[in-house]
Amino acid sequence: MNLLYSIAAPFLNFLKKLVHGVELRKFKAAVHRNPQDHQLRARFAKFCLKNYFQATTSAKEVYVVEAVNQFENIVRSEVLDLEVYYLMGKYYQGQDNKRAMEIYKGGIKRYNDFVSKSIEFRHDYVEMAFMMAINLLSLEANHADPELEKFFKNIRRTYLKNLLEHKVEFSPEILGNASGEGMRHIAN
Repeated sequence: MNLLYSIAAPFLNFLKKLVHGVELRKFKAAVHRNPQDHQLRARFAKFCLKNYFQATTSAKEVYVVEAVNQFENIVRSEVLDLEVYYLMGKYYQGQDNKRAMEIYKGGIKRYNDFVSKSIEFRHDYVEMAFMMAINLLSLEANHADPELEKFFKNIRRTYLKNLLEHKVEFSPEILGNASGEGMRHIAN
């Protein structure tokens, strides 16, 4: 099996790079044809950032440049795609923590603004907003941003309550089993 993998791996990597290159060109052409389509820009930015985190060092720069360009346009639009904020903040985290904090705060603010417009909206993006909030808390020195406080007030009534209403029981024989077998989800 290892022999087969060692023979096929370079070919598969080449095909993967080829497919990503074709997709990158298609996204660029689509954005060029539809510059006002901010949903398309958000998908393109996510594509670039996800590939940045998976790419080798030679291809990373291309993805970062495109992602930053698309992100700057998305921030000024009314598109709500918190995954773009999360991935962009993740990119800057560790390199430029101040910029990462700004991006996470912008994503949290965007979430809060949309929640204030529609109560039903709370559940749609709460997991992504929660991940940004946790990352923001880890970056902030000794204070919580007002938007972050507002976010936690919003979710305390819904998300955390629902999370705490579910129990997970572990059978003693299985606690050492890393596969997750033996866990039972019990809803109250």
